[in-house]
Amino acid sequence: MLWESDLIRDIRTTPEMDDQDRWIQGFHSKYGEDVRIQTIWWDEVTDCNRQKIADRFLQVRDNCQAILEIGVNRNGDNSTTHCFLDNKRPDTIYVGLDIQDKSSLDDPTKNIFTIKASSRDVAKNIEIMKSLGVVEFGFIFIDGDHSLTSVLNDWEYTALLAPNGIVGFHDVSTHPGPSCFIRAINKDKWHVEENLCPDDWGVGFCWKK
Repeated sequence: MLWESDLIRDIRTTPEMDDQDRWIQGFHSKYGEDVRIQTIWWDEVTDCNRQKIADRFLQVRDNCQAILEIGVNRNGDNSTTHCFLDNKRPDTIYVGLDIQDKSSLDDPTKNIFTIKASSRDVAKNIEIMKSLGVVEFGFIFIDGDHSLTSVLNDWEYTALLAPNGIVGFHDVSTHPGPSCFIRAINKDKWHVEENLCPDDWGVGFCWKK
C-alpha cells in the first residue's frame, strides 16, 4: 500500500470505528448545531475552499494531463467540481468518481467523464481511467467517504500522480480521515499545507519534494 511509505504512522486506531465517517471530536461543542447551520459556510464548499482549490489547480493547469476528483458536484454550481471544469484546458481529462450517478456532467467533447463506482475498487477504476486516455493525474482531489480507512484507500490513486502533481483534501478541519491523514504525511517526502481554511470545513494540499 502506498500510504505505508508516505505516512509517518498508521492512522487507524480503533478497528470498530475506522470505517465510520464521523465528525472530529469537539467540532459540535466548538460550533453548536444551531450556530453551524446558520453560518455561511454550512454549504458543503465555502468561498475559501473554492479559492484555495482553484489557486492550487492553476499552479499545475498548463501541464495537467488529467484530473481525478473523488466525490463529485456536491454543491451544484458552487462545488469543487466547477473549480476544475471552469479552469481546465480543453485537452485535460477530468474524471469524477462517485458512488452516485453524476453522468449529467459527462461531455466527451470536453474530456469530461464520470465513473459511478466505489473508490475502494482501485484496480478496476484505474483500468477504466486508463481506457479514457489517462496516463497520469496532475491533480487529485479527495472528498469521498471521510473515514480513516477510506482516505487511506483513496491515497492509492496517487500511483498515477504526475511528478509535479498535487493532491488535495477537503474537510481536514472536520472529519478524522482527511484530518489525520494530512497530519501524518511524511514531510521528508512531501510538501504539505495542512489546512488553508481552518475556520470552516478545511482544505489542505501536498505535493512531492
